[in-house]
Amino acid sequence: MGSIVILLVLWWVFIGRNEPKSYKKVKKNKNKWLPVIVILIILSAASSTFWILWPLLMAALPFYIIYKLIRAIFAKKEKPDARDYNSYTTKRERNNAMPRASQLPNAVDKRIRIVTKFDKKYGLNLTESQIQTMVDASYVSTDWEYFLHLMTQEYAGVHQWFASGQTGWLCVYLRVFNTQTVSPDMQQQKRICLDSFRQIFQYTDLSAYNTPAWDIRNVNNKFMTNFDDTSFMLAYRFLEENGIHHELGSVKIMDADGELEALKRKYEEDGIPGRV
Repeated sequence: MGSIVILLVLWWVFIGRNEPKSYKKVKKNKNKWLPVIVILIILSAASSTFWILWPLLMAALPFYIIYKLIRAIFAKKEKPDARDYNSYTTKRERNNAMPRASQLPNAVDKRIRIVTKFDKKYGLNLTESQIQTMVDASYVSTDWEYFLHLMTQEYAGVHQWFASGQTGWLCVYLRVFNTQTVSPDMQQQKRICLDSFRQIFQYTDLSAYNTPAWDIRNVNNKFMTNFDDTSFMLAYRFLEENGIHHELGSVKIMDADGELEALKRKYEEDGIPGRV
């Protein structure tokens, strides 16, 4: 009985928590598994096998911790280049080329914590289902794996995150929309972002943009978004790069004659004869 408990612990540490399918099954049925595990522990505590194997497991634990620390200390710390990262077609190729310190942890729950912490810090409004989709995709897509890796970095602000990789358009999308759609396929995700930004710019009057009268709050109120000037222009350039053009308003410089004419009209409207 004790050996069964030990095997379950070892399976969870080295296999179960590192595979999305196994992790989700255990998490989904934890209310069923927990009583069984408790009963097994109680039964195994009374057996002689448990008292033989458990000290061996505890004795091996410090060596495992030391091994992990040595890997962390001697791993290279330089940041990977996004273009190099995305050029690898398989996870094995990426792992062979990337510094160990730059790789995500294998455990599903650790990757979930990375995204959840980042989501709360920058107010991305991701749901549990969307976070799980990102994490699951990170095991099969180097694009999503790198996107999660960017969430482990420290930024001076959310705008620095926008410029941290080749997927700034996705960063903007997740930040400005209160309701998002997350796809495990990065190409499909790009189409989703293109369509979302296109709809906003298509139904927004940009004729007054670049003038003091233009207020980005009108866009946010109409579409329930969180744009600021920086994210708005990044979305605009993203559309431009993909062949979707929208004409922006032009800047009108006020000259001396123009100011005099404006004052003259103001006085005349107020009933005061204008004089030049």
